Amino acid sequence: MKTGTNRINPGGIAALAVILLLAGTLPAFAQTEAGRPQDLEFEIINATTGRGGTVERMTIDYVTTRRNNVVDVQPADTTFTEPDVPVLEGGKYVITVWRHGVPYWWSKRGRELVAGPVTLHVFDAVSSLDGVAISGLNLVIRRQESLLHLEYMLQIDNLAKPQVTVVGSPATFELALPAGASSIEASYTRGPDPMPVAVDSPGSHSGLAVPLTPGQNLIRIEAVVPWSENLELPVGSDLPVTSWSVLASPEWLEVGSTDIEENTRDQVSGFRRYAGFPLESGEMVNLHLTSGEHEAGPDEDLFTKDAPAEKETDEGTTDTADKNGGKPLPLIFMFVVIVVILVAVRRRRS
Repeated sequence: MKTGTNRINPGGIAALAVILLLAGTLPAFAQTEAGRPQDLEFEIINATTGRGGTVERMTIDYVTTRRNNVVDVQPADTTFTEPDVPVLEGGKYVITVWRHGVPYWWSKRGRELVAGPVTLHVFDAVSSLDGVAISGLNLVIRRQESLLHLEYMLQIDNLAKPQVTVVGSPATFELALPAGASSIEASYTRGPDPMPVAVDSPGSHSGLAVPLTPGQNLIRIEAVVPWSENLELPVGSDLPVTSWSVLASPEWLEVGSTDIEENTRDQVSGFRRYAGFPLESGEMVNLHLTSGEHEAGPDEDLFTKDAPAEKETDEGTTDTADKNGGKPLPLIFMFVVIVVILVAVRRRRS
């Protein structure tokens, strides 16, 4: 009896090769894109008390050209473990936790996350402004046609002891903004992206709802005001202002106040620079803005301007001479001198 031989289908071999190739490639692809699942350990410390603390929420984002969320949890304890988090050891991650509604950020590499436990410091929140001051207020004023563009750059130092985050309700602190200001945009530079800041009631007491964490806080405010001659621009805060300055453009824009002095040494092209004197908490000053000679026109120098030429009469004398009986003043003076001399000579002879 003849036995048949098993023939291998070439098409089957090709299909099997593709399957094996994909089986070996897919896990490697997942490893490259998402990382290997890891159990990550965390510990929350309340830096105000030095003891363990809790947070309301924690997120972890893997940063590429955008932020890709990989963790979003509500931890129940001061120490906890997040299981099976995909991590690339060389990847960049942003950790965000919220305590009392205030966000705190950390930037970590994947190798730091897996080395754990990762310690995260947070702070108690208070409303007291003790130990908080504006260490730098730079006001940039730009006059453009019928509008005045304002830019405030604030550096606020929170040196409260013990360390706390200052959060007020409805506003944390107040800053003087001109009445009638519009197009107001405020942002808080902390963390990976600027945070928008709400500004309440533009005017001499404008409230800013922003958390002031320990250390340095940077805030930027932009606004627009309709231009009018002799405009009054208030400067001040319910925080002490230890240092402040003004940059005004164009250079012909006059900024008047007894609380500032022009800085002619550190000028910026196209601007005039002024340095302000320190302000106490609640102290307000007004900057008086005018166009100077730009719109009023240059004043005539009446002392150096040439006098108009005197019009000559038909006899060749001037109008001035006509007003004195037709005789020029110098001739009259000479005639008087000659008379005096003749009288003196006659008296000597007699």
